[in-house]
Amino acid sequence: MKKLPFFASFIVTVAVLSCASTAPTPTPPAQQAEGSTAFDETLPEELRAAMARAAEARKRAVDFESPSYFPSDWEAAEAQYAQAGQVPSAYDAAADAYDSLFKLAIPLYAQAREDEIMALRNNLVAAGARNYFPEPFSHADRTALTALDQYEADDYYAARDTAAQALKMYQILTTAYDAWLVQHEIEEREFISYDPDNFERAGEILSDAIDAYGAGDYASAQNNADEAQLRYNLVLSTGWAAYAALRSSMAEAERQAALDIKANIAVKDLFSEADTTYKTGEDAFTSKEYPEAARQFINSEALFIMASASASEKRHTAVEIMREANRKIEESDETARQAEIILEGGAE
Repeated sequence: MKKLPFFASFIVTVAVLSCASTAPTPTPPAQQAEGSTAFDETLPEELRAAMARAAEARKRAVDFESPSYFPSDWEAAEAQYAQAGQVPSAYDAAADAYDSLFKLAIPLYAQAREDEIMALRNNLVAAGARNYFPEPFSHADRTALTALDQYEADDYYAARDTAAQALKMYQILTTAYDAWLVQHEIEEREFISYDPDNFERAGEILSDAIDAYGAGDYASAQNNADEAQLRYNLVLSTGWAAYAALRSSMAEAERQAALDIKANIAVKDLFSEADTTYKTGEDAFTSKEYPEAARQFINSEALFIMASASASEKRHTAVEIMREANRKIEESDETARQAEIILEGGAE
């Protein structure tokens, strides 16, 4: 059977198989019980052998999703199987039809499983996970390569199961790495103090996830990674909420300061822009969009400070203008007084 063409590098070469189809295999004609491969012992041996071969061929084709890839051909094979009656050659023909579909489906099934695995792996590589978790990552790669070896040896069921394991390993690494990234964001933003208990517990659980992964207990590894990610996200959300509330109070203080010096009148447009930004932050906070709320509050705080400065500058300028005007008036009054004295002296 012709296999998929593979490239040299690992990322492209891993053509692997994954979980089996859960589609049920109906009981063939004259089969003793549903799901059984034993047939009526009173039937001729040749007929029983042909029926068993057809049943096995059908199950194999179903397990590798032949009905999904070739629906019309599958319907024809099903009709042939259902009409086989008591004729051994008819069952052999149905088995041949199922085997043909199986061989056609294998490369498509393998490519689909490869695409699933490679999508996860490539995302992890692009995010830098391989640099921070080199050994767990290599373990997943080795498992994927084992699946490839099994596929190339025509050991399709083993390849399917091994590939399912490799896919699960990359999924666990994805969750664990996402949790690790959130942990570092919490540390960088200094949010630990907002929920220290959850932060500490999340670290312990993430460590347990890595240990379970190394021990091959992938169910526990996934569960622990999920819980660690959940706890870290809770800490991050709590931190953002507290930080946004802090920025809100700081923006409110600057807003009041701007109002105190009548910035809403002196620099109406600038104050209005600051106020609109502040209200956008309030709306985001109400919607629990805390990072956006914090950003808007920070921007509004800066705008309120600018409004206050502009208003102060205008007031200072106005005061200087008034002082200059008063000085000129005083000079004018002095000039007029001197002139009056001179006139009075001349009159004498």
